[in-house]
Amino acid sequence: MDTKSEEQVQIRLVAKQQKYAVPEAPIVVPQQLQRYGLSEIVNHLLGNERPIPFDFLVDGQFLRDSISGYLKEKSLSAENILTLEYVESMLPPTEIASYSHDDWISSVVAASRDKFVVGSYDGIVRLWNAQSECVDTLVGHDSAVKCVAAATAGGAKTRVEFISGSQDRTAIAWGMKNGARKALYAARGHTDSIEAVSVNPSNTHFVTASTDSTIRFWSLAAPKQSEDAILDDAETAPLAKKRKSANAQFMTKAAIGTLTGHVGAVTSVCFNKDQESQIFSGGWDHSVRTWDVASGVNMATNLCDKVVLDIDYSAHSRLIATGHADRSIRLWDPRSDDNTVVKLRLTSHKGFVSSVAWAPNSAYMLASASHDSTIKVWDIRSRTPLYTVYPSSDKDKGKKLLALDWHESLLLAGGESGSLRIHSVNSQYEDAAQTLVQAED
Repeated sequence: MDTKSEEQVQIRLVAKQQKYAVPEAPIVVPQQLQRYGLSEIVNHLLGNERPIPFDFLVDGQFLRDSISGYLKEKSLSAENILTLEYVESMLPPTEIASYSHDDWISSVVAASRDKFVVGSYDGIVRLWNAQSECVDTLVGHDSAVKCVAAATAGGAKTRVEFISGSQDRTAIAWGMKNGARKALYAARGHTDSIEAVSVNPSNTHFVTASTDSTIRFWSLAAPKQSEDAILDDAETAPLAKKRKSANAQFMTKAAIGTLTGHVGAVTSVCFNKDQESQIFSGGWDHSVRTWDVASGVNMATNLCDKVVLDIDYSAHSRLIATGHADRSIRLWDPRSDDNTVVKLRLTSHKGFVSSVAWAPNSAYMLASASHDSTIKVWDIRSRTPLYTVYPSSDKDKGKKLLALDWHESLLLAGGESGSLRIHSVNSQYEDAAQTLVQAED
C-alpha cells in the first residue's frame, strides 16, 4: 500500500476577491496536491462549469511544489492547519516579436497596441507597428535619446503624439503636421541630459527629469511662437557657446516651472494618476520625492540606501515601485507618514533593476527589467517572482535591459543588444490550465 499518497493535511482556502470566496472552514486534502489539484477543488467549491486556474500563496510565497514538499522544506508539521490564499493564474509571458536596432535601446513606450515608440542611443526615435515595420524614423536630437513618453489622447487639441528627451538637453514633441509626422517643438531649459519624461493622464502637461538635479514642468500644447525670449540667459548661454544645436530650427518651448531639491541627477519621474497636480521622482541621492507641480513644493521625501534608477505609480494599488542599483525593487506607500519605511522589498535580479512597470489593470502585477538581461513578473502578494523571462536569442543573452513598458497584454523591453523584445501577457483560462498540467506532469 502506498502510504505516502494517503498522507493528508488540513487546509483553509481564502481569497481576497469576494467573487471567488469559498467557505473558510478547514478541509482535509492529500498532501501530494499541487496547484492544478488545488485549483480543481476551488472550482468545485465555486461550482464553476468553466474551470479557472488559480495560484496559491503560502506565507507570502507561491506554492511551486506539492503541499508535502512545502511542509518538508519549511520543516512544518502536517498536524497544523495550512492557510492557502488563491489568486487567478497568469500565463508565462510569451515572446511574440523582436525588432532590431543598430544601437542600444534606451527607452520604449507603447502608444497603442500597434504603435511602439523606441528611443535609441543613436539619437533617433523610431515608430514601429505590430507588423514588424518601422513606419517612421524621426531625426532631431543631437545626442542619445534617453526617454520617451506617449501622449495618445492629445488628439486635435495638442497634436502631440509623444515626447522624447535626450542627452542634448532638449525634449522634442512629435506629432502630425501637414500629413507628416515631425517635430512640433523643442522644450529647452535643462542644462544637462534629460533622463526621464512623463505626460499627465489628461494630456495637457508633461514633466522632465535631468542630471542637472532639476525637474521641469511644461505645457504639452505647441507654442504659437518661439519662447526663447523667456528662457534664463544664464542657462542658455553655456549651451550656445558649446555648440550650435542641429534642432535649433525647431519652435522652442519654455518651462512653466522648475522643481529643485534633489542632490545629484534625477533619474526618473512619473505623475500621480489619481492626483494630476502631484508627481513622484527618484534620483542618485537615494530619495523618492513627492511634489506639487503647481506650487513647486517638495511635499515629502522618502529615503533609502541606494540609487533610484526608475519609478512607476499604480492607480490600482496606489503604490510607488522603484528600481535600484542594489538589484532590488522597493514599494512605497505615498500616503504613509513614515518617510523611511519601505512597504516591501523584492529581490531576485542579479543586476541593476533599470526599469519597472505596473500592469495597467491590476493592483498586484508588476514587471521589472534588469542589467542581468531578464524580465521578471511579480505578484506583489508574494516575495518571489511569478515568472522570470530569459532572452531567447543568443544576441540578447548577457546584454543589459534598460527599458520596459506594460501596455494592455503587451510587455515590451529593450536595451544593450538593440532588440525590442515584445511579449504577450494574458490569463486565458484554458491555456493557463493546460500550462499548469504540463508543469506538474
